[in-house]
Amino acid sequence: MSFKPIFEFHNPTIDKLIVQIEQQKNLLVVVKSVLPENLAEHALHCLIHDDTLLLYTDAAVWSSQLRFYQEAILTALSPLSEQPLKRLQTRLLTQK
Repeated sequence: MSFKPIFEFHNPTIDKLIVQIEQQKNLLVVVKSVLPENLAEHALHCLIHDDTLLLYTDAAVWSSQLRFYQEAILTALSPLSEQPLKRLQTRLLTQK
């Protein structure tokens, strides 16, 4: 007896989430491309909410460094966003 993998079932909610995850991965690739290598490895995740890019990092020290690149990051992402991005917010991604 064989079972179908879960991704072979068509569920609109799961399909939408998968698309969102792929979009966020693509955004992160662009963000990392404009950062110095040592800083890029601390950019862990990002997403767009309204006119704001939320960029997650692993420590407050990296958060402050990432904000120095706000203009470069937002400029690089402008072709990918549906509406103009006006600001960058950094957030800490903590492990529990």
